[in-house]
Amino acid sequence: MRYQDIDWNRLWQLERQKKSRKSKTAADWDRKAPAFAKLNERSTYNEKFIQLLKPEPSWTILDVGSGPGTLAIPLAKQVRHVTALDFSAGMLDVLEQRAGELEIANITTRRLSWSEDWERHSVDRHDVAIASRSLSVPDLRACLAKLSDFARREVVVTDRVGPGPLDPDAFQAVGRGLETGPDYIFTVNILYQMGFLAAVDFIRLEDSHRYRSFEEAVENYIWMFADPTEGERRKLEDYVRSIARRESDSLITLHPRHVTTWAFIRWNPALRRP
Repeated sequence: MRYQDIDWNRLWQLERQKKSRKSKTAADWDRKAPAFAKLNERSTYNEKFIQLLKPEPSWTILDVGSGPGTLAIPLAKQVRHVTALDFSAGMLDVLEQRAGELEIANITTRRLSWSEDWERHSVDRHDVAIASRSLSVPDLRACLAKLSDFARREVVVTDRVGPGPLDPDAFQAVGRGLETGPDYIFTVNILYQMGFLAAVDFIRLEDSHRYRSFEEAVENYIWMFADPTEGERRKLEDYVRSIARRESDSLITLHPRHVTTWAFIRWNPALRRP
């Protein structure tokens, strides 16, 4: 079989069906919005993403799958305007509340999903379109094409490398199998078949997280598991205890073997390969 005979988008769809964790609905994210915002405040992901992006003051940015403003809020301080799209009203409520508290007035929110007609809902082309960790969609090629249509200068997406934020050792400790589905290499191959010249960097979250209590450290892991039983929670607590260390300032740090890694993929929508 030749490379050009492979339908990478179809292969991506088939691999996605094997995932052991199902994609969350808008209602799921509505419930998780406040906790999700708090969890992301501790991550260095935002800082590393923005360092790679190198935003310019004149830019307008379309943030698709914005969540609670993980990137929209810090980016709004550095660019002309940010339009934040998300299908979760709860996430956008948290974003608007946080932006108000920080007196940030250059963010527009739209409750829209990937499948809706953005143009019909007054979403224009922006200088840059980003989709940060928000590619849980049924048709990846269509979404990459849509991002390209709504960006003048650049498109940036981030996608998992391997299991991404999921810790395989935690799943083994709990006794659950882990099938994470397709990762970033499918995205890169789909972009190549679409004719785009994608560049790839990597965001490695090697920093040790610091927690005020053991319970808070466990909460950093429990989100990985849908409907954990009491027995599974006890096993998870044992695992977290095995990788935890209390520092001299009484804070707890976790030291797992697995390092969460994200692929930072960017391309110019106006440039195509020969």
